[in-house]
Amino acid sequence: MSEFDYNKITAEVITDLAKSSAKAVWGKITQTYKDISNKGDIDYGMAFEKYLTESEKYISMAKTILYGQIPHHLYSFFECMGIKNKDKEIDTSNVNNILSLGHKLIITGTGGIGKSMLMRHCFLDAITNTTLIPILIELRGLNEYALEDISIEKYIYNTLNIFGFKLEEKYFRYSLETGCYLFLFDGYDEVKNSLSSKVTQEITDFSNKYMDNYMIVSSRPLEEFVGWSDFIEFSSMNLTKEQALSLISKLEYDEELKKKFYEKLDEELYDKYNSFASNPLLLTIMLMTFEGRVSIPDSKTDFYEQAFSTLFHRHDARKRGGYKREIQSGLGYEDFKKVFSYFCFRSFFKNQYEFTEKTALENIAKAKEKTYSFGTFEDSNFLNDMVKAACVLVHEGLNYRFSHRSFQEYFAAVYTTQLSDDEQKKFVTSWLKTTSRRITTDFLDILHDLQPDRFMKNILYDPLCDLNKKYESHNKDNNWIIQYLFSGIGVRRNNENDFSFFLTVKESYYNTVVRYMLRYAHYDFNDFIDEEKDEINNIAEELLNKYCGKYSIDFEQLIEDGLYEKALKCVEWAVKQIDFVLKELKNIDTNTFGRKRTFESMLEDL
Repeated sequence: MSEFDYNKITAEVITDLAKSSAKAVWGKITQTYKDISNKGDIDYGMAFEKYLTESEKYISMAKTILYGQIPHHLYSFFECMGIKNKDKEIDTSNVNNILSLGHKLIITGTGGIGKSMLMRHCFLDAITNTTLIPILIELRGLNEYALEDISIEKYIYNTLNIFGFKLEEKYFRYSLETGCYLFLFDGYDEVKNSLSSKVTQEITDFSNKYMDNYMIVSSRPLEEFVGWSDFIEFSSMNLTKEQALSLISKLEYDEELKKKFYEKLDEELYDKYNSFASNPLLLTIMLMTFEGRVSIPDSKTDFYEQAFSTLFHRHDARKRGGYKREIQSGLGYEDFKKVFSYFCFRSFFKNQYEFTEKTALENIAKAKEKTYSFGTFEDSNFLNDMVKAACVLVHEGLNYRFSHRSFQEYFAAVYTTQLSDDEQKKFVTSWLKTTSRRITTDFLDILHDLQPDRFMKNILYDPLCDLNKKYESHNKDNNWIIQYLFSGIGVRRNNENDFSFFLTVKESYYNTVVRYMLRYAHYDFNDFIDEEKDEINNIAEELLNKYCGKYSIDFEQLIEDGLYEKALKCVEWAVKQIDFVLKELKNIDTNTFGRKRTFESMLEDL
């Protein structure tokens, strides 16, 4: 279906949806509020139609890393990935498949998998295929609010007003009680740590207050979702080979190059580089960096480096004759990368994913001061270069955002590698200690992959030694270390004879360093085989019955009820991982940690 036809059909459907929704809302409201008689002043139909018309125009068009500043229709570059919960897989092409799962859902996925585009798809498909009024709420906008000013209900109402919803707030609140809405809360993981608890409370309270509506939250995976007991969590699936090929076929790109890439993807690239080719963002970058004589990097860090180089140097794919974007700042590739790396570093640690022009220029000025001492350039020109030349920022309305957060995370890590050992150690350690929730970004993964030995030296070694000392001072008691790191055990029923267990994190800092030591030492997470499945299932049933499905049971409660030893048997994998980490710690060669060495020993290593 062409973009023109799609919009035409949507316009017709919008009118019908607005009218039918208004009729249903009004009928339910008058049953509850008998004193409402001024129907002429409460025109839900007009309010819904105006809102849907304006919001559909905005949500159906998007700017991406491939197209830069030229917005394209969502379905010209989006492929619906599936979602799954254990062994249940759901086709998301029709939003009703998702809504049939329940009224409260969480969809998680890694960076670049397409969560935000899926939420836009759900919005558009809901207009066509449901009787619900969809509302897309970008949660990162709450980062501009003071903690005491955050109200999800008011934020939703403000979102509606932006798209022309002309109805008094009290009448909007009435409509919330009728269950006529689909709320799409996008990007929970982009909410600042300092605000996350308040936002969580707001969303869960809102979902309980207006439970007849449908609510979907998108985010990178977070352990805290275990506490959202009324929400069912699904994870995004990677693109299949057929979906990857379909995505490439619909992209607007140099046809000759696209054809060659499509054939290579079908023949070998999808299977050889599956971790890249099954991710929509990385697959798009593969296309952009593809040339017959250039190999695709095996590591993700090299992949992003090559992608950035391509973005900076590339010729406009829609023009011929050697046209190349002008770099207004006058910076060469290496200098541009230095300034951009600090821009990413500063904004990442300030939890800035979206910028006004003022905040973007402030970060550029600081980056110039910190990294560029060979001359000068105009801050506004560098901002234009990030948008128009390198296409790493997107300009929408009054604000700027990264074309994808992955670039911010990668270059924040690149700048961090340039810090001295002492600076890096103090800064990253301080950040980890003040972060109460699990780190959901790729920053630490990238930093580890860029410099694994320095990561061990600066980030992992001292806290692991400290943890080991505490462990030894308690006679290497497994009960002590489990209760030191965690506060309780939870159990979740996946299906009739399948359960999953988890530990509720208490010491997030030590849990983080343990997790990354497992990564550093290449721990085989498939190594643990549960040979007592029947016994474990019986324990799970007992815990679920005893605690009425409580999502996490405190150790104190389990001890008091005489069930601690049984419950601990279900999480033996955690004890095994901790034992592995502390044993591996003894194998670390501290001679590589920058101590004074002879010329001869350094020569041998080099």
